Amino acid sequence: MLSKEELISNFEGVRKRTWKYLHVLPETLIDWRPDDDKFSIGDIVRHLGSTELMFFHAIKQNEWKYNGHDPDKGRTMQEAMNYLQVCHDTVLEGLHQLEHEQLTRKVKNLLGYEVSAWRIIMAMAEHEIHHRGQLSAYMQANHIDPPQIFGLKIEQIPTHRIME
Repeated sequence: MLSKEELISNFEGVRKRTWKYLHVLPETLIDWRPDDDKFSIGDIVRHLGSTELMFFHAIKQNEWKYNGHDPDKGRTMQEAMNYLQVCHDTVLEGLHQLEHEQLTRKVKNLLGYEVSAWRIIMAMAEHEIHHRGQLSAYMQANHIDPPQIFGLKIEQIPTHRIME
């Protein structure tokens, strides 16, 4: 297991790269969705905030509760991003207060299997990465180039055969 500080740092890196995406999205796309039964861009932003609270609640209380992603949590991009930031600040404060024993204790995941609490933090990061990929597809469908998460396009990296 990574240390608490490494887990938090990893998640902060994931969020930093997600913020790059959110700052590129124009206000006019907050309600854009690829189909009627799919998340809108605003839904995704609000969902990330609510699920972050959900994951942390599972760590602390060993139960899963979802606060929803309705527009009342942010009707504009800025409001939705503010909601995400408030949720993130709340969770970060709580993560910093966790003791090592709380990170290693067993909690139920969404399927009811017991896993170490630190794995829930890793799942929280994985969940955000999943939705960042979704935002990338939404952006491309709207002719917006998503930011490069590590600064370079693959075409900018020197090529050579690794396996012969």
